[in-house]
Amino acid sequence: MEKSLGTAVAVAGAALLGLVFFAPAASIPAAAAQQRGGGQVTTTPATAKPVPRTSWDGKPDLTGVWGGPLPAAQTPTAEERGSGVAGLARAYQPWALEKSNALPYLEDPRLHCGPYGFPRYIGLVSLAAPRNAFYFLLQIVQAPKETDILVEYIYSAFRIIPTDGGTHPKTIKPSYFGDSVGHWEGDTLVVDVTGFNGKIWLGGNLGNRPPGDLGGGSISSDALHEVERWRLADADTLEYQATVDDPKVLTGPWTTPKYLIKRAAPDAVIHEALCLDPEDLGVIKAAAKEKEEKK
Repeated sequence: MEKSLGTAVAVAGAALLGLVFFAPAASIPAAAAQQRGGGQVTTTPATAKPVPRTSWDGKPDLTGVWGGPLPAAQTPTAEERGSGVAGLARAYQPWALEKSNALPYLEDPRLHCGPYGFPRYIGLVSLAAPRNAFYFLLQIVQAPKETDILVEYIYSAFRIIPTDGGTHPKTIKPSYFGDSVGHWEGDTLVVDVTGFNGKIWLGGNLGNRPPGDLGGGSISSDALHEVERWRLADADTLEYQATVDDPKVLTGPWTTPKYLIKRAAPDAVIHEALCLDPEDLGVIKAAAKEKEEKK
């Protein structure tokens, strides 16, 4: 399969990182490529501009491309980053924690053309690292009766969140993102999500592996249920928090830290991100396996 030089470089970089996607470098403006925001914090930044509101109901307008760099003052500390991982680990039933910790690196769903899913997409790697240049944008489009969320990573995907007062359908086809239904509580968009396929990880490595060992995961089941809260902390800062319950693998609900995601640069747009074909995927997985074995 022929590839341009730019794509070849992207594939080589992906092999080093164990990633299995490619997307045009133009999807990240140079000004935003240094750091991608989205770290977990417990404070709300000072409002720089009035929160934009919709013309049809006056609710905060979440529309925009999100994933800009976080100011240094909002970057989470190591203790804050670790608290999310530790809290998730404590929520697992013993057998599920043991199974999660034993998972090899190559079992990560993203290495099998599966999406990160939420809340992992927001928290990114293991709920322990701020967003960086290798993790792409999300775009929100708000309309009178629904809010749509578009994501780049690992492949172009979308979520449709009805906000017309309806409920979940009686029959839901299980999926990676589940079935979403939203409503407003004051200025917060609350999204109830169910109907998962049991194939996403809630986070990443739970931190119970030797230093340098990339293995471990954080399994979920088809009983997963999530309640997300999306709120504008100010005009350019999106706050996200989710409460996750999965009676088949967790002992009780787990609530993520609060994540702040900055508005991306004005010229930022999301692009296609396509999972590689089987031949390229095999090469990347082999390279990742070799790197893991050397460690």
